[in-house]
Amino acid sequence: MKLLIKSSLVALAVITSNISLANSISPDFLIKEVEMAYKEYLHGSPEVATYAMKSIVRLQESDQSSELLRKTGPSSLSFSYIRLGFLYEKSGLMQKAEQAFSKAVASYKSPYNKSETVALKELKAFVK
Repeated sequence: MKLLIKSSLVALAVITSNISLANSISPDFLIKEVEMAYKEYLHGSPEVATYAMKSIVRLQESDQSSELLRKTGPSSLSFSYIRLGFLYEKSGLMQKAEQAFSKAVASYKSPYNKSETVALKELKAFVK
């Protein structure tokens, strides 16, 4: 019983620390992280690139403040999901790829028209 409680407390502490880290992300930090993940996407192994893109997606999802979106662009999260989907496809993980592509379309925000929607085909063409 004590072990279960200790494990639960550790998990809660990790979640809390991740939330507080997410709330203190600076736009400059995120931009550097996005650049590093993009380099891995272009030149790294699929495994390392996938890990990097998943990390970026988590960071971008955790902070959608207007300052951050202004610096990284309103469609940055959507593009990260597309790249993650491409990496999953490359690894033969088609179900995960489809999930990432769905999230890309759902998270897309046009820089010009907030109500504009986009087709997956357009996003894929833009990111490739």
